[in-house]
Amino acid sequence: MTDLTDLRVLVVDANAHIRRLIATLLGALSIKDVREARSPAAAVPLMMDKPPHLIIADFAGDTTETVLFVHRIRRGELVDARTPVLALAASTHHAVLEQAWEAGIDDVIAKPISAIEVIQRVAHLLEQVLRREPASQGAA
Repeated sequence: MTDLTDLRVLVVDANAHIRRLIATLLGALSIKDVREARSPAAAVPLMMDKPPHLIIADFAGDTTETVLFVHRIRRGELVDARTPVLALAASTHHAVLEQAWEAGIDDVIAKPISAIEVIQRVAHLLEQVLRREPASQGAA
C-alpha cells in the first residue's frame, strides 16, 4: 500500500462521535493529520492554512449546506478543485447517489458506516491523489 502518512484529511460532521471514529479509522492508514469540523462553515478556516488532500463530509439529513460547500470546492474557491470528497449519507439509494454526484462528490458511504469500507474508500481516493500529483505529498 502507498504511504499516506503525510496526507491531510478533513472530517466534517455535526456528530463528534462520528468525527472521532473516522479519525481513529484513518489512524489505521497511518494518517496523522486529521482535522475535524462540526459544519462546512467551521471547516473553511481549517482548509485555508493547510489544504486537505481529502474531505469526508456528512451528507445525511438536510444536505443543502454540504452541497453548497462542495460546489465551492469544485469551483476552486477553498482548495484545489480536484480535492476528493467522500460523503457519509443516510443511504446509498439511487436518488441520494444522484444528488451526491451532481454536487461533485466523488464517493458515498452509507451510515451506519463499516470500518473496512471507510478504510478502503479513503485509501483508494488518497492513492488517486498521489498518482495525480506525486509531489503534493511532501510539498503541500
